[in-house]
Amino acid sequence: MDIVYSSTDLLNIRKTTTVNGNDCYEITGYYSVHHVFTPHSTVFIAVKHAGNIHIFNLKRDGVFPDEFTQYIDAIKSSQLEPFFNERTSVHEVFDLHKAINDNNPHKFAVINEGYRCTEMMDLTNAKTKIDELNADLKRVCPAFYLNIDYITAFPENSDASLYYDIYVNAFICPKIILCLFTRTKKQKCVSSITFTRISDDEMSISSRTDVSYEGRKFNILLRAVAIIVSQLIMESTQIVTSNAENVISAFIMIKWFNAVSDRVAIVPSDQLYDTLASYFTTNARLETYVHLNDDNTANATRVFHETIPRMNCKPLPRRTRRTRRSRSASPFRSHPRSSRNLRHRSAPAGGKRKTMKTMKTIQ
Repeated sequence: MDIVYSSTDLLNIRKTTTVNGNDCYEITGYYSVHHVFTPHSTVFIAVKHAGNIHIFNLKRDGVFPDEFTQYIDAIKSSQLEPFFNERTSVHEVFDLHKAINDNNPHKFAVINEGYRCTEMMDLTNAKTKIDELNADLKRVCPAFYLNIDYITAFPENSDASLYYDIYVNAFICPKIILCLFTRTKKQKCVSSITFTRISDDEMSISSRTDVSYEGRKFNILLRAVAIIVSQLIMESTQIVTSNAENVISAFIMIKWFNAVSDRVAIVPSDQLYDTLASYFTTNARLETYVHLNDDNTANATRVFHETIPRMNCKPLPRRTRRTRRSRSASPFRSHPRSSRNLRHRSAPAGGKRKTMKTMKTIQ
C-alpha cells in the first residue's frame, strides 16, 4: 500500500456538526456515505481508499508539514500498513488503533472501517410530528424543546446526555436520537431516547437523563414521544421494546404506557413497584414492550399532554460562591467541588439508588 497525501475533495469530506466536543465528518467513497466522529483537536486522519492509505488535513486542506510526513514515513511499515491490512487480526488492529491515535504528537488519527450500515431512514414525518408536539410544550416550558435526528446531524456544538458513548475514530452507523434540549447559548440535550431498529416490525428504545435534571419527569415525556413517533420513523413498527436496567424504568413503561413483559406477571397498580423491586433483586434487566395499537398510541399522546404541566421546567439553580475566609482566620482554603461530567455513566432512568420517596416524585 502506498501513502497518498490527498485533498478532502477526493472523498468529499465535510464536517457536519460537533457533539460533546467531537467533530462529525461525512466521508463519501465508492458512492457510499460514511460518518466518523473524531476529537475536535484532530488535524490529520488516514483512511484506506482504492487500495492505498490516504491522509487528509481536516483543518487546512492539502497542508502537510515536513515533520509530519517524516513521522508517517517512520511508522508506515510497522504500524500503518498492518493496521489497514485485512489479514491483520482484530485484536492487533485494536492495539494498533490505540497505539497510533493515543501516542503521536501530530494530532493524527487512523480511522477504522467499522461496520456495514443499513440504509438511513427518512425522518421527515417524525420531525413534522415533533414540531406539533413542540408547539404544545412551548406553552408551558418555553426554555425546552424536542429534537429528533441522527446523531451526525445534531445542532452544532451540542452537549448531549446519551445512552451510548460516542465512539471516535471509526466509521459508525449513526443512531436516531430523540432529545429534550434546553434553549441556552450552548445547545444542551438534557434527556434522550436512542432508537435501535431490531427488525422490520420492532424498535428498541434506551434512555438517559443528565444527573442534574433527574426527577423532572423528562423521561416519561420522552418515552411518550418515542411511542408516538415510532411508526413515523419506520412505518412497519408494531412493537416498541425497552430493556429496563432498574425498577424505575420498568415501572414507567408498565404503569404509564401499558407495557407488558414475559418475565413479570400483571399485578394491580398498588403492588407493581414492590413486584418489580423483588424481580430486580436477582435480575439485572427486564424487557418490556408496548404494542403500537390505536389504544396505546392514544394513551401515549394523553400521557404526553398530562406530563407537560407536571414537569419541572425551571433552570438549574445558580451556584453561589463560597465566601473566602481570611488567611488569618484559617490556615485552610476551601476548594469548590468539580461538577459532574455530562458523559458520566449512570442508570438510564436514575439507577437503583432511588428510594421510594424519589419514586413518588416520578408518578
